[in-house]
Amino acid sequence: MVSLPSSLSPTNLLDRHGHTSQEGATVRPLSLQDYSSPRPQRPISAARSLTLPRASSATRGLPNIGNTCFLNATLQCLLVLPYFSKEILRQEQLWSSSPFSNLLRALSDVHRSGLPDSGANQASKAVLMWKVKYSLSGQDLKYLGDSQQDAHELLVNMLCQLKEEGMTLKMLGVSYTCPVSQLEFQLVSVRTCTSCGRESSTREDYNNLSLDFSPERTMLSSLALTFKGEKVEFTCEGCKGLQASKVEQFHTLPLVLVLHLKRFGGPGGLEKLEAPLLFPPELRLSDLCGDMVPTLHIASPQALTNQAPSIQVSIPQTKTSQVSSPQTLTSQVSSPPGQAKDSALCCSGSNDQEPGKVLQTASVKQQPVKSVNGYYQLTGVISHLGGLANSGHYVSDILNASGNWLCCNDSQVSMSNEATVLKTRARSAYLLFYMFRTGEQQAPAHRA
Repeated sequence: MVSLPSSLSPTNLLDRHGHTSQEGATVRPLSLQDYSSPRPQRPISAARSLTLPRASSATRGLPNIGNTCFLNATLQCLLVLPYFSKEILRQEQLWSSSPFSNLLRALSDVHRSGLPDSGANQASKAVLMWKVKYSLSGQDLKYLGDSQQDAHELLVNMLCQLKEEGMTLKMLGVSYTCPVSQLEFQLVSVRTCTSCGRESSTREDYNNLSLDFSPERTMLSSLALTFKGEKVEFTCEGCKGLQASKVEQFHTLPLVLVLHLKRFGGPGGLEKLEAPLLFPPELRLSDLCGDMVPTLHIASPQALTNQAPSIQVSIPQTKTSQVSSPQTLTSQVSSPPGQAKDSALCCSGSNDQEPGKVLQTASVKQQPVKSVNGYYQLTGVISHLGGLANSGHYVSDILNASGNWLCCNDSQVSMSNEATVLKTRARSAYLLFYMFRTGEQQAPAHRA
């Protein structure tokens, strides 16, 4: 069990600059040019959040132990994902024997404290929240302090910590499946020489996708903006041409798609873009991939059946040190315009991929999969309330297992509904969680 040393005081720990969020689309958004993570320092009044009928605050709510609304909101959206929580609990016998599974142990305890028969109160939950903060200090000591941090940056660091704990278990010979894999997917970037049509491609792993705001201010148009083709400077190894067209697309799809809306930027990253961005309760596969539907990144109880197999080969490397930014090895294949390449080779040292591995996959060109029958359903929204990045308050809206929407404002939990979430969070939504569902999309009348 993780215990916080009594001599460790958050007030005398030095903060250090955290990992910045990954870049989004290269096409410029509405106004802010230089996006970076917000740094809220003091919460605004809770009265500014929406007041709704009370729900099961005693079990679902999480106490604010000192500007930890960013942590509470993130935990609510992660732990409400059914397969994410179940994967942690299912493998408890595997990771509980390791002294390095600090965050796994802390998340398991927080999840159990939210169960109806847990008997947990706000005081006991406060102890659990300190254990989460202490576990995250392995990524950055600032999480032991009492300053509020960016929810997107926290999510990335939390997923990284869970990946590292999983890799430690594998090094110890434990057959372990990391729950972070449910959020992972691959994007393929294809460059086509405008002179000779020669193509080259790279693939990278992600666990969230950052979106610029489109002029239309809808999420679907922002997705289209992200995957819009563009002209780039590129030296062709074949004809030595200096320009190419570049397009990105999904190579694999996640079970849980996390979308990061770029609301912060300007000088010092302090400005906030409060323009509304309309997001739907459901996403069709065609909204993400058009007619070229790839397979899911991993298999699960909800995985599609009868899909074309995806071939992956792990090749151990002699150098296993992790680098701070992704490095990509590209295979270039001479092919006529419009034809796909035979292979793509990607070597990444990002937080989302085990260091020292190369993923090699068959053709990067996706084939239409007519048997795919599914969609993404909105299950969580993390919102930042307040006009500036250095002030504000985080809340979350989550869709529970009963199909009911809950508004989680630290220890206070209120009943909500889909229409309220879509309307009231258009100007404040910062992170959106969509979970893959099999079958047909539900009619609006049947949604919570």
